[in-house]
Amino acid sequence: MIDVPHNLMAFRGEENHLPRPTIHDVARTARVSLATVDRVLNKRGGVAEKSVRKVERAVVETGYIRDVSAANLSRGREYRFTFILPDSATGFVALLRDALTQEQARFKADKVQLDIVTTSAFEITAQVEALRRRNIRNSDGIALIASEAPEVQAEIARLTTEGVPVLTLVSDLPRSSRHAYVGPDNVVAGRTAATFMGRFVGTSEGAILMIAGSLAARDHMERVMGFRMVMTEQFPRLALLPAVQGFDTADTVKDLTRQALGAHSLAGIYAVGAGTRGLLAALKGHPHRPIIIAHELTDTNRGALLTGEIDLVIDQNPAAEVQAAITLMRDLSDQRPITTNGGAIPLSIFVRENI
Repeated sequence: MIDVPHNLMAFRGEENHLPRPTIHDVARTARVSLATVDRVLNKRGGVAEKSVRKVERAVVETGYIRDVSAANLSRGREYRFTFILPDSATGFVALLRDALTQEQARFKADKVQLDIVTTSAFEITAQVEALRRRNIRNSDGIALIASEAPEVQAEIARLTTEGVPVLTLVSDLPRSSRHAYVGPDNVVAGRTAATFMGRFVGTSEGAILMIAGSLAARDHMERVMGFRMVMTEQFPRLALLPAVQGFDTADTVKDLTRQALGAHSLAGIYAVGAGTRGLLAALKGHPHRPIIIAHELTDTNRGALLTGEIDLVIDQNPAAEVQAAITLMRDLSDQRPITTNGGAIPLSIFVRENI
């Protein structure tokens, strides 16, 4: 143990308890009124340039740090954030909606209103129409799940140019002018799925089927890419079939699974997107069940893990995504700096034993 001189300890304690500079200190140092300081700090205009410079210098000299949250609270600031989601009432989107409902209640005291706008899944025209809604422009921030298409990127560029903060959620659009991405690293998710798939299959022979929702959705495309990389590098003896698109509907996924079962000896199926109810229905009564790895701990996937119909689920936390999106949109709305990894959502691995 290192002895610290008593006088140094006292000095540190005294320093830690020094009062923080206030707006009154700034006004006194700048020799202007409190109203002038308030107008400068809140960028409301109507202040001579000479006075603006005096206030800015006084902020630096005093070390004043503006508490944006307190300022907004004192002014009764209200936030209105819009989430644009697929119109699915089941699966992961349902979990996101549940999380939004819970967060709406939690943030009510902070005067945060959360609106949900729904669009048809994977339909670019519907996504563009949602972004063009008149009330969208009045939002203090937008978080959306959308396809990677030029039309969508153009609408995001229009909104950000008008000063509306825009976040991508779950699936990123890195070539757009969005401010940040909230979600997992989907390439890593695909690589993780492939690592477990290869190990679970072991010495068995057969083909591997990948069922995506849509390859126009970046999150699904990135998962397929990561999965394919690891399977090719580490498990080349397993035949990797071309990815098919189930559009997150149970009936389409069921048909695709049955077709693959009739044409190939399947060692494994990677359910990249939703629609696993169809996958499970197609496998019911089949003499040989392939290894199944799916995404998102939905009620269907949780139940299938417990019954042994699915081997592993890779999950992203919808509540954490909603909370991160709200925090980022509030910071952007208040013109506060955001961290580049503020929206990073870690992956969780679930098997039967750890649900």
